[in-house]
Amino acid sequence: MCRKRRYLALIGAAVILFFLQACMLASGERTSTDVRPDAGNVTRTFLGAEGSEVYTVPLGDGGALLQVIAILELQQGEMRLELLNAGGSVAFAVQSRPGDQVSRSGMVRLDENGVLRYRVVARGARDGGYQILYQRVQSNQ
Repeated sequence: MCRKRRYLALIGAAVILFFLQACMLASGERTSTDVRPDAGNVTRTFLGAEGSEVYTVPLGDGGALLQVIAILELQQGEMRLELLNAGGSVAFAVQSRPGDQVSRSGMVRLDENGVLRYRVVARGARDGGYQILYQRVQSNQ
């Protein structure tokens, strides 16, 4: 019986950790968007951030190919911004360097519903933010 309780306790702890990791806690967050079908940007700043979250930007025109530039900056901690292809694979990622602005560009394919997806992972991130700029390269039509 003791083994069974220990086993259940471990499963419960794993489930709690999973849900905590799949959630972004941010303080002082501000978001600005200029989302249009052919080009646009998403800007998010924060005072503090911890955890991970997948965000979506609906653009329409499923399967379209985008040229994307990701810019990341924070003063303290760690942050990784991953742009995701239609199947969920990482198209490209940018990793923070505290005190520096870091950018990277690449091609990203929208999913079948025309949604751009990206993941943010933060560990002790302070006074930072990111910007995603995109422009449609080709349509799936």
